[in-house]
Amino acid sequence: DPPPEISTAGMPMADFTPPQLVSPKAFEALTRIPIQIVFGDYVRDQPRDQYHSVLWRRVAQRAEQFAKAVNTRGGNVEILHLPDAGLRGNTHFPFADLNNLAVADKLSEFLAKHGLDGWRDLRNG
Repeated sequence: DPPPEISTAGMPMADFTPPQLVSPKAFEALTRIPIQIVFGDYVRDQPRDQYHSVLWRRVAQRAEQFAKAVNTRGGNVEILHLPDAGLRGNTHFPFADLNNLAVADKLSEFLAKHGLDGWRDLRNG
């Protein structure tokens, strides 16, 4: 089912962030894997009416809709806003920013929480 439309105060964003609809079978597959979505700064912290700020706020809202749809059907989608985790100064490429090791640690925590960090077993012998 398509999610509700998101108002953008007259800015022409609908064409850039439409929901990507898939078959029920494909969507069901998403409920069987843990998913983490990561956002850097300026998505919620300092909302502005500039194009890029509106765009990223809308992308984050679409991510919230996606998470709700998957989680309602028994899935496990987690949205991590890095400022909420005490990490600031990130762009929309948080794994390429100067604090990328701290960002990677957050991913490692997520993987460990879901038993998906088997590489540690390999590294520790």
